[in-house]
Amino acid sequence: MGQDGFNRVLREGVDFSQCAFWHACTETGPGHSTLVTGAPASVHGIVRNDWWDRSTGRTVYCADDQTTHTLVGLPIGIGVGPGNLRVPTLGDMMKDQFGATSRVVSVSWKDRSAILMGGKGADLALWLSEPHGLLITNSAYVDATPAWVAEMNRKGPFSPYFNWVWERSGSPEAYVDLVDDRSYELTHPDGTKTLPQVLNGGLPTPGSRFYTQCYGSPAANQVIQDVALTALGEYELGQDAVPDFLCISFSGNDTTGHDFGPNSHEARDVLLRTDLLIAKLLDTLDQRVGQGKYLFVLSADHGVSPIPEARQEAGESGGRGFLHRAARLAAETAMRKAFVKSGAEFSGRFILRSLGAMLYLNRELLVELGVDLDKAARVAAAAAVDVQGVGGAWATADLLGADELEDPVARSVRYAIDVERCGDVMMSLAPYWLEGATRASHGTPHSYDREVPLLISGPGVARGVEVTAAVSPGMAAIVAAQILGLPRPPGARETIPEGVLVK
Repeated sequence: MGQDGFNRVLREGVDFSQCAFWHACTETGPGHSTLVTGAPASVHGIVRNDWWDRSTGRTVYCADDQTTHTLVGLPIGIGVGPGNLRVPTLGDMMKDQFGATSRVVSVSWKDRSAILMGGKGADLALWLSEPHGLLITNSAYVDATPAWVAEMNRKGPFSPYFNWVWERSGSPEAYVDLVDDRSYELTHPDGTKTLPQVLNGGLPTPGSRFYTQCYGSPAANQVIQDVALTALGEYELGQDAVPDFLCISFSGNDTTGHDFGPNSHEARDVLLRTDLLIAKLLDTLDQRVGQGKYLFVLSADHGVSPIPEARQEAGESGGRGFLHRAARLAAETAMRKAFVKSGAEFSGRFILRSLGAMLYLNRELLVELGVDLDKAARVAAAAAVDVQGVGGAWATADLLGADELEDPVARSVRYAIDVERCGDVMMSLAPYWLEGATRASHGTPHSYDREVPLLISGPGVARGVEVTAAVSPGMAAIVAAQILGLPRPPGARETIPEGVLVK
């Protein structure tokens, strides 16, 4: 790493070295929501990227908002928005306190990241359409496509990276602890598993496969930064006495982690290049806003697991499978055995829906059979936890009803529960086990998924200090609100540790 990116923030700000999410649902939607609300998922309501709605019988996307529509020139992006957030974001609070002249802009590759960070009052949330390679927004923010966005789309945000060669950007020493060309990594479009790679998706001109390849490469973050810096100028952020809020989510780090694993040459190179992007971002803010005149926060929405096959290769525990489906089958079988009389005809289902690590029970059937919901959930949980790769399972009511939960996994699962959105049974995978075929992932309550960096620098913050008090990434919104003179975020559950703020 250089001295002007991550290391500069460490020198000039506070390093919260014991930062971890309270909630177990370590996914993109919940993580971004915590960063800007100061709240765990149980409070801000974004309990997963997707959940099931009993009242409608359909799956709900975390950024689902059917009140929004598309814009002229952008025939995609319909039906997404910030409506599912239960508490205000930092940007919403800034709008309430400082008025419309306080600008809030949010940029990411993923719609849910841009939308949930920006909140309900954002002036603009921008994301990218992978199939089309275009910048997208919708009527949740503007009535017409901003001219500068239309111009970037006309030129093609990814056009400068077509046929760009992705080579290792660091010295050989930066990759010396890693093994390249591992059989369980994603195969690049040229059929190999190594760098360098030409970014073209195997196409003669930019198209869907090229954009997909970009998503798992340094080009993803570079495009996001290009867009964010353009927005910085277009909205004149930081150019008057009224505070503005710019949110940037570098999605490329997530994708390379999924595709190649965190201990790959590809993921390491994207991290090294992110350091350079941070350095450029800080330098640009120095020039346009003024050194020492902006608050800078750097964190992440979740961690990432190692690839299970890599652990197995090293003789360590871990595995994968369709574990949630197996747990559902075991739970269904156990409830039939417990609650259906032997020999009786039965065609019902005790589990209406399973989604991720949640089981939604058929409450109407339980009433019909005279079975207590909590009792049924306990039977289901006891069966689910016996499935290989499932580390824990609980009746939701038992987690919510407990005064204290000494088990840190159970405690983090409780912080992921919104009773209107979660299942009647909550599960957790065993450490280093993954659901499905994705090479590496996240979403569990284990330390490698919950622990993330949190660095804050700028006016009002101590310089070069490490704070070892346990905090969540929600501390970012709490500290920012304090420095801006805003009320404490209503969803916050933490207090600022000593040594963070200075007069």
